[in-house]
Amino acid sequence: MAKRFLFLLPLLFALSAQADEVGIIATVNNDIITTHELSQRMEMLISANGLQHTDEVRKDIAPQILHSLIDDKLRLQAAESSNIKVTDEDIRRGIATIAGQNNISVDQFTDMLASQGVDKSTLEDQLRAEIAWQKYTEQRLVPQVNVQASEIDRMENQLKNNTNQTEYLVAEIFLPVDAPADESKTKEFGDSLLRQIGSGAKFSVLAHSFSASASASRNGDLGWQTITQMPPEIARIIKVMRAGQVSKPMRTLRGYDILYLRDTRTLDAKAMPDRAKLQEAAFNQQVDLLQRRELRDLRNKAFVEVK
Repeated sequence: MAKRFLFLLPLLFALSAQADEVGIIATVNNDIITTHELSQRMEMLISANGLQHTDEVRKDIAPQILHSLIDDKLRLQAAESSNIKVTDEDIRRGIATIAGQNNISVDQFTDMLASQGVDKSTLEDQLRAEIAWQKYTEQRLVPQVNVQASEIDRMENQLKNNTNQTEYLVAEIFLPVDAPADESKTKEFGDSLLRQIGSGAKFSVLAHSFSASASASRNGDLGWQTITQMPPEIARIIKVMRAGQVSKPMRTLRGYDILYLRDTRTLDAKAMPDRAKLQEAAFNQQVDLLQRRELRDLRNKAFVEVK
């Protein structure tokens, strides 16, 4: 089916004042996204990420949240087409995990959401999409992963050759540019995230909420890497950063990257990862690539209209 993106964004900017006026803001194949869904997701992520409750912030993040909601619909549709189910118990475990990470009980967590005007169903819907995509990945994509022993040998030899060189602990927020028309809005959103980080928002939480990379499930963490292990466009930036520094949104081939250099160290024999960890790293890289390709294909085949 043809894909239509009609980004008439002024409607998005006053959603918090229109929460009671529920209308359809987007169609994704046979599903719809309502203004109420968008408003609720926006308020939940503002609260969860420690963002400022201002109209300016809502204006900045509304297009990206709508993009995320569209992707959630596509992920759920793909899972449904593969007869993948998300159970109530899956959702309960997911909520309990989030509450535990925040050192509060489930009741305290849901009460906190309610105090911000966020329905529990909003969190459940987001979790349902995340869990469905995880199950879809495990069932449909993971069987395609094939990490050869020769790849582990290559990674091991590369690390040995880099002994006594600097390693960098890097995290990312990746914002894709799927079409030329999205370029300026994606850059503006990256700039808004950088402002929020400067105002005290946690990089890890923003990465989990907004990054389009598979590393989002790891709060954006890319692990320890040497310069030679990074794509050249990333390496050029990391080399001039200091530990604890966050980069400006940087244009790459696929979109914009915001990089966080968490720490540095010298690679020596004691820090050398074993083959099991190298296997895991190679596995994650392949899964990441497959997820990106799969979601891109789902977008390309979908009929999406934003009203």
